[in-house]
Amino acid sequence: MPVAAASPASPLMWMAVVLAAATAVAWLLRRPSAQAAWPRIGFGVALLVFGAALALQLAVDLGSGHSSMQLRLHRGISPGTPAGLRTMVVCYLALLAASGWGAWALLRRRR
Repeated sequence: MPVAAASPASPLMWMAVVLAAATAVAWLLRRPSAQAAWPRIGFGVALLVFGAALALQLAVDLGSGHSSMQLRLHRGISPGTPAGLRTMVVCYLALLAASGWGAWALLRRRR
């Protein structure tokens, strides 16, 4: 079984993907006006669910002492060694900040 399938954050990731895909399909079928709020809300909630999944996965990775992301940082042709836990935490925090900012930008009230 792949590592990602055993992760407790996988169901949340799938929920975020399905919500974003459903919002995109609905947007393509309906072509709402620029003032319509539901596409922003759909994508904003998908980003919030994605951020919750990232936070859960970060907690699991910090609790276990290793990351399930399997990020390899290398230059050139030969594969490098897996990135350390500190690098993974920085990547998680950058993704959390980006998804949080995106959700805030989509879900805030427009005047």
